[in-house]
Amino acid sequence: MDKTFHLEANAQELKPFRAALRQLLEHAGFDEKMIQETILAVDECLTNVIRHAYGSKPGKIEVRVQDTPHEVRFSIKDFGHKFDPTQLPEPKLPPEKPGGLGVFLTRQLMDLVEYDPHFREGNLIHLIKYKTNQR
Repeated sequence: MDKTFHLEANAQELKPFRAALRQLLEHAGFDEKMIQETILAVDECLTNVIRHAYGSKPGKIEVRVQDTPHEVRFSIKDFGHKFDPTQLPEPKLPPEKPGGLGVFLTRQLMDLVEYDPHFREGNLIHLIKYKTNQR
C-alpha cells in the first residue's frame, strides 16, 4: 500500500487524517498500542509543521504512507521555513514548562526519524515504525 494525503496546514485537518491513518495502520496489522503510538508521533510532527514551519499561516503538507512487509514509512513534506528537528537536544525532564516535547515523543515512539537536509523546498522528514520489535 502506498497512499499520499494532501493536507492544509490547519489543525482542523488533523482529526479526519488521524481517523484515516488509524484505518491504514489496522490494515497494516498494527496492534492497538502501536496504532496509538504511531498516530501520536505523526500528529506531533504535523502539529510542529503547522506551528513552526508555517507559523500557523496557510500552507500545504504532503504525507506519504508506505506499508511494506516489515515497516510502515511516513514521509512528511512541507514547504515552510526550514527546520531540522533531529538536531534538537534531548529535553530536560521533567519539563520546567508545558509543551516542547513533540520531537522528543516522536523520537521515542518511532523506530527511526530521519530529516532530509537536501530537500530544498521546505522540510522532508521520514518516520519509520517497524512491524516487529527491531529496535
